Amino acid sequence: MSNANAFPILTWHSIKVLENTYAGSDPMAFASDLYLLDRLGWSIAPLERALASLATGKLNPKTVVLTVDDGAILDFEDFDHPSCGPQKSLFHHLKTFEEDPVTGDQHQPHLTSFVIASPGARAELDRTDYMSLNVWPDHWWRAANDSGLLSIESHSWDHNHASLQKTAQRDNRRGDFRWIDTENECRQEIDQASDYIEQQSGRRPRFLAYPYGQASDYLRREYLPRFAPDLGLKAALACDPEPVTVASDPWYLPRYMCGRDWTSPEQLEQLLKSI
Repeated sequence: MSNANAFPILTWHSIKVLENTYAGSDPMAFASDLYLLDRLGWSIAPLERALASLATGKLNPKTVVLTVDDGAILDFEDFDHPSCGPQKSLFHHLKTFEEDPVTGDQHQPHLTSFVIASPGARAELDRTDYMSLNVWPDHWWRAANDSGLLSIESHSWDHNHASLQKTAQRDNRRGDFRWIDTENECRQEIDQASDYIEQQSGRRPRFLAYPYGQASDYLRREYLPRFAPDLGLKAALACDPEPVTVASDPWYLPRYMCGRDWTSPEQLEQLLKSI
């Protein structure tokens, strides 16, 4: 049951490569899911365009938006994984899909990549959680924006990540983004991130994805409604598993997550049928 009054946002994490299977590799799942969407008659559209079409009543039925969180290298560049071997990036999977004569012409292929801004945080996470494999550089951000297939958006300054020794949170309480609940913390996590991403990518972020899908009431209901226009932000995304509708809070848009809301093509197909 698809309609022109709602669309799903689907989310992957390219950093998730545990084994070369659909359930064990988000890049592999992403590649498979592209062709499933095409086979089922869904139309891929950029996030900004889908939101504008929904607001003006011009959304095509069966519109879907693609996003990826954390900003790992596999969003854009192929990577030689130490245990799973060579991995094709989400960007190259999307480019292959775009150029495949078998796929339909209803798509506007696009992937929104939400990146962690802080170079220090990314370097520390690489050392502590990813064996210093250099999975979180930012040299590719500008090329991604220039590609026309990806856009670089904000996933906050440091994710208030549990693996970091120190974050912007005033009491250094880590692992939950709902603890970012003062103006000073928001300026560090949101404003600082947008400034750095613009500097490195050549384009200011227009969207924010909350780390862990979490937002304090202050950030969601006070800070962003008040300051987002000056920051250039148009909406913020959480992770509640629902389609986006005209009634959705623009500062807490829902998304479906690969690995949580579906773990197989069959489950994704059933999820899409329910929208």
